[in-house]
Amino acid sequence: MRDDYMGCAGHRAIQTVAIDHLARRGLRFEKAFSSHPVCIPARASIMTGLEGHTLGITEYREGFELPTDQTLPKLLNEGGYQTKVVGKMHTYPERCHYGFESMLLCEEGRKIGQASNEFRGYDDYEQWLAEKGYAGQAFSHGMANNDHSVTTWHLPDYLHPSEWIGSESCKAIKNRDWTRPLFLWTSFTAPHPPLTPLLKDYMFYEDDIQNPVYGKWLNKHPISHQNNIGISNGDEKTEKEIMRSRRAYCALITQIDRQINRIIGTLREEGLLENTWFIFTSDHGDNLGDHQLWGKNNFLRGSSQIPFIITPPTKGDLDKVMGEQWMPGTVTNSVAGLQDILPTCLDIAGLPGPDDIDGQSLLPVVYDSKEKIRDVLLGEIGHKGMRSFMLTDGIWKYIWYEQDHAELLFHIGTDPYELEELSDKDKDELLRWRRQLIDILSKRESDRAIVNNTLKSSQLKKKLSKIEKSRLATDHNVRGLHT
Repeated sequence: MRDDYMGCAGHRAIQTVAIDHLARRGLRFEKAFSSHPVCIPARASIMTGLEGHTLGITEYREGFELPTDQTLPKLLNEGGYQTKVVGKMHTYPERCHYGFESMLLCEEGRKIGQASNEFRGYDDYEQWLAEKGYAGQAFSHGMANNDHSVTTWHLPDYLHPSEWIGSESCKAIKNRDWTRPLFLWTSFTAPHPPLTPLLKDYMFYEDDIQNPVYGKWLNKHPISHQNNIGISNGDEKTEKEIMRSRRAYCALITQIDRQINRIIGTLREEGLLENTWFIFTSDHGDNLGDHQLWGKNNFLRGSSQIPFIITPPTKGDLDKVMGEQWMPGTVTNSVAGLQDILPTCLDIAGLPGPDDIDGQSLLPVVYDSKEKIRDVLLGEIGHKGMRSFMLTDGIWKYIWYEQDHAELLFHIGTDPYELEELSDKDKDELLRWRRQLIDILSKRESDRAIVNNTLKSSQLKKKLSKIEKSRLATDHNVRGLHT
């Protein structure tokens, strides 16, 4: 989910009542980023507090097993917490709990075991769907998992994955072990494609959908962006296609927002709300046509900048936990990443964390929104030889592309949607950020991107040919009949 598709973030059309409530009662990070904006490495970072280079994964790689047993649920479980997850995990092996006591999976139609060429059935959501008399019908809507075409949900509303995840999360709260504190990870698959919102939510957004933004620098798209445009047909989509996708994206978020409200209501009725912390975030965003790009896998705002809200106990323990002068509803520019979730949760729980992780606890920023836990955040995405690197301090953003040596520089403090690219206009700033990236990569044991203390590209090609672009057409990981 993108960071700007929330009412509290200034979106003029979207309805996000529950998310906005969490922001009004907590702290919203305006400069939070996914350091690896694609599902598997981003989620591995949440689970371990480690960045992709430390983990050994900076790209989408099915079958990747976490290289450590010091996971967020395991550490909390060892500290006395009951640990549960409902929804998407995208970890491997799929049924490995990694410290969760209970796990109910909704994995977007992926066959369990497919990464190791085995078939061990489907996830818990699809099994439940079969019990309801709709075996194999989860994807009979005909939409693909990485395409932005739209159709409304084809089965009864209550069978939608977001409804199931919300309901099972409420059950997980009600069926908890009340002798222990509970850690619940609710992980919605939407608004990731397939874009299949409920009809009532889709109809809610008939008007006033915001248009994509287009930078003045589109002629400078590096090879990786050109690949995205070729795969998504991003430079040829009609205005109607774009607006349908954005409308569906809004609708899916509003549906999730209602599920969050149900969870809040269940906590309230169970007497837990006054002692509950919330962290609301996402593994990555979606470009949604900005700069002609779609999906994720890059470091432009739509793909890499994510919602990040931390809300302390809303009533009874607030003064005790946060102090009488703490102001809810604050926004911070302190730079945060998904690797910070593990140490933050352990800090909230009063538990020690591993010494050798990359993330930092965000609690100092929650207590004082002017605090900073880092000067610069590093992002890294892609296979070696084809990676993109990002450095940002929340004011500047520098992106270097290993494949073709392209560089992009933005002043996101004054240009949050990256409309003006400054690498040609501000050479001193460009050199400063390039030097910082060289210094960071030079500290690694070895990195092919560094040769003789300079950044080294893997090729010099700058533009895809029409034939190369046309051959990027894909089925976008479409699903079939699951029986």
